Amino acid sequence: MIVTPCRAVVTALLFIPALGFGKDAKTYKHASQYQVAVLDQSTRIHTGTDVTTSKTPTAAKLDAGGQSFHFLHTDQGDFRVEAPVNKGRSFAAALAVGMANSNRPYWAQEQAVTIHNKWFLDGVQPGTNVLFASKCANPNKKHPNDTVRCEFWFPDPDSTEHEYATMGDFTPYTHGDGSNIQKTANTLCGTGKLKPEVEAQLCGKAPTPIAAPQQK
Repeated sequence: MIVTPCRAVVTALLFIPALGFGKDAKTYKHASQYQVAVLDQSTRIHTGTDVTTSKTPTAAKLDAGGQSFHFLHTDQGDFRVEAPVNKGRSFAAALAVGMANSNRPYWAQEQAVTIHNKWFLDGVQPGTNVLFASKCANPNKKHPNDTVRCEFWFPDPDSTEHEYATMGDFTPYTHGDGSNIQKTANTLCGTGKLKPEVEAQLCGKAPTPIAAPQQK
């Protein structure tokens, strides 16, 4: 059979989708689950067993260690997000400490550190909206407002497909604001036991001064 150039071109075009050009571009895996939260605060806590690595030797000398935590606020509750774990370096550290502990008495045993990576959230300012997906453990039926552990996925702002995977927890809100304001106001407003400026804030108006009894 003789194949003409035109027929060869048409045949090649028909096979292009089969080669993968017709497939959707690869993107973030958990995009359909993303939600928006407000970054309340980022901080570093010295746990004694966690270290957040620095990108340069100079930064490492100035960095006292510890683990980065990020607190996110949503209408449903608050998330506490841990910096991503560097699995390779953490495993190597655990292996090295385990080998060293095999030659130490029990009272001299050491605990391996968990090594965390610095990531984009370290540079995000409080009050900024953040995009993420989460999967949390089911709450206790008897204590539905208890904190539960979660997995998180954050889209990498420097990539169109990479996500940071990390861990943390979620604390749901209780019904009502949980404050002590209203009950205290019901008890103390109008009694004259509060300072005038506190009475004005708590009760919405300054207390009416009690007139002194008139002398006859």
